[in-house]
Amino acid sequence: MTSTVSYELADSVATITLDDGKVNVLGPAMQAALNEALDRAEADKAKAVVLAGNSRVFSGGFDLAVFQSGDAAAALGMLSGGFELSVRTLTFPVPVVIAATGPAIAMGSFLLLSADHRVGQPKSRCQAIEVAIGMTIPISAIEIMRMRLTPAAFERGTALAATFVGDEAIAAGWLDEIVDVDRVLARAQQVATEAATTLHAGAHLATKLKARKPALDAIRAGIDGLAAEFALS
Repeated sequence: MTSTVSYELADSVATITLDDGKVNVLGPAMQAALNEALDRAEADKAKAVVLAGNSRVFSGGFDLAVFQSGDAAAALGMLSGGFELSVRTLTFPVPVVIAATGPAIAMGSFLLLSADHRVGQPKSRCQAIEVAIGMTIPISAIEIMRMRLTPAAFERGTALAATFVGDEAIAAGWLDEIVDVDRVLARAQQVATEAATTLHAGAHLATKLKARKPALDAIRAGIDGLAAEFALS
């Protein structure tokens, strides 16, 4: 694939690993590489997909250097691309399992919330950090959080930039299960293999599209309104 994303297909499960050697920022290059890998999974007719981080982190979120560059078009493109990636994950034709090998922050946490199943480790910190660093959370991100988090966690996660780790992350809705750090990827692949062998792909897709339609409509409206929301047009 690329220097930042690797791809492996085994037993009808595609494993896509993010590793930029740092914190897996979801800048334009990483977004393009992830979409290319998802394209390949579809072309290979994978029956499930695992998205994994490196040994340090799942993803630290958007590339702040793009925001700080002063290039409004680049910032808008990165924002739109990130939330389009979440929509693609939420609507992917086969189950998507995320291996949260480490922290999932900001856009990394929104992508985490977009998977069908999320496996973490005891130190997998989940946080929408925006309001702590002087940024307003985009509507699309808020709608992703609203869809997956409990009401109390949603309020704390959005307005207070609360951090969720361990059992609290499971109770809040950020993660589905936690395993030892050295078992995160293997467990995610196990869950993906089980889904690939037990689920009817067509019924899986049709059902999650029905279940997620209100949220998807709200996320799409947020994407369409990003330029006006942040005066980036």
